[in-house]
Order: sequence, then structure tokens, then C-alpha cells
Amino acid sequence: MKFVEGIVAQPQSLLASAENVRRSLGAVRPLESGALVALIGIGASEHVSRSAAAAWRALGVRAVAVSAAELQGSELALADVYVAMSESGRSAETVAALRGAPGRRVGITNDPDAPLGAVVDEVIPLGSGPDSPIYTTGYTATLQAIGLLGEHWGGTSSDWAVLPEQVAQVTEQSSKVVAALADTFEQARIIDVVASGTSSATAGEGALMMRESARLHTGSHETFNYLHGPMEAVDAQAASIVIGSGRELRLAQELAGLGCPTLLITTSHEIEDADHLTVVRLPKPPSALACAVLEILPLQLLAAEVVSMRGLRADGFRYHQDDIKLDGR
Repeated sequence: MKFVEGIVAQPQSLLASAENVRRSLGAVRPLESGALVALIGIGASEHVSRSAAAAWRALGVRAVAVSAAELQGSELALADVYVAMSESGRSAETVAALRGAPGRRVGITNDPDAPLGAVVDEVIPLGSGPDSPIYTTGYTATLQAIGLLGEHWGGTSSDWAVLPEQVAQVTEQSSKVVAALADTFEQARIIDVVASGTSSATAGEGALMMRESARLHTGSHETFNYLHGPMEAVDAQAASIVIGSGRELRLAQELAGLGCPTLLITTSHEIEDADHLTVVRLPKPPSALACAVLEILPLQLLAAEVVSMRGLRADGFRYHQDDIKLDGR
């Protein structure tokens, strides 16, 4: 599946995956009272874990996010339950982290027969279908699955059924907006992607995905850390993408005031387009992690525009690493 095809396929992919995940959750045991959950991943999945931990804590689930790279070969009892995410099920670091983890182990993957399935106690198959080499459907399906699992353990529920329609709506409405920005962002010497809380996944994955696909020079920043120094490098030759509806609103205005082309992705109605500031307004999502699904869409579309402008293929890594997937592919 090509990158653009993956973007367009996400409404149907999410619909199919939600049905599959809900069926699987019926066999997933409840959490023991007070259990600490470590959310594990690398790459896009590690970014999901950052947002998921924040969202789960808001539901009353004790959760922390830890990079799989930090846990390779460790047998320290870091948590009571480990939840590992790997769309392919072949991420070497994630499998290594789970292999030595003492405690209950749950895996979320699009391929339950892959190596991750052999080192966990319970598997939740995404069932999201084919993915593009630069992840699209697998990324958003993982966000949805981790959201559904958190609600399963937290004893709550959201109307995830509205999400595919919202994804189609945001994709259609933001496509022209980001197309108008593509030339400016393509020429920027660096693009800062900034968010906090449950939007952290969007900053991390957005910066990663734009580097992988369009080979843009990007940096990912947590909002409040950004205010403590990294923002000092910003000028009119840079560009910024700010995601959120808290301190991010003022930040977006400040960046635009410096002459820095800024894209704000928000659910807020408190701010409008201005000089150097473009606003993509999202519909009210059913949950915080559903919002993270919507937030990544304008960034995917922007990356696709720059990919086209630069004549790139966006069909995988240029620099092949033979030790990051367990079968060497």
C-alpha cells in the first residue's frame, strides 16, 4: 500500500480494527486492583505509549510509558503488567524487552503469529489490514486499540463508532489547508512539532513520519519543555506545528508573531487564522486518544504534499538496518 493510499484507507481500517479489537477484549482479564502498567514500544509505538499513559491515568489506571530500548535484556520488575505495541509484531527491541519482563504481558499487533505473540500471555490483534511502509493505518489503529484497552480496564466507554466518519471529515477538510502550506514547510530549515499530554504522540509521530516520508528536518518537543529553551532557535526561516488546546494556543500566536509560519491543530474555537498562523479545527472527539487519531491526519497530508513536491516514493527506509526487525526485512 502506498503512503497516500494508507492515509485514505484509515476510515475503513479503523472501522474493521475496532470490531476486531472489541472481540478480542472479551478474553482479556481485568487488571488487579492497584496494578502498575508499563506501556512499551519503539518508534511510532513508543510515541503512542506516551499519550496512552497520560490517557489511562486520567481513567484511574496506574500507567507509565517506557521505551523498549531501555528494557532490552532487563529482568527488573518494573511493573505488574506490560503492554507492548508493535504493528508488525517483529520489532526486535520490543520483543527483547518483553522476553525478560517478569509479570503479566499483553501484546497489541497486526500479526499475532509474529515473534511478539510468542513472548506475551495475551494478544490483541489489530485486524487493521495492510499498512503503508511509512505507517498510516497501523498507527491510527494502534491508538484506537490502546484507547479501547484502557477503557476496558478503566471501566469506562466512549463512542468510538463516530471516529471513522470524523477521520474522513478531517481528511477532506484539512487537505486544501495543508496543500496551501506545503511550499512554505518544504522550504523551512527546520520544523518544530510541539504538543503535551495526550497529544504527545502526535508531536513525536508527526516529526518522525515527516522525516521518514518527506525527509524534512523536524524536531519533536513537549510544550512546556519547549518554552524553557528550544523555542530560542525559531525565526522566519523555521516553521512550527503546534497541537493542543491549552498553553498551545498562546504558543502558536507567539510563534506566528515572530514571523514563523505556524500550523495550529486544535479543538478550540478561541483562536482564528492570522498572519503566519493557520488553524485546523478538529471536531469534538469521543476520547483523548481518539483526538490523537484526528490530530495526525493534517500532518500525514502535509507530508504527502511535500513527498509529491520532492518526487519521493515514501516506500520505506533509505538506510536499511538489518537488526531492527527479527526476520531481517
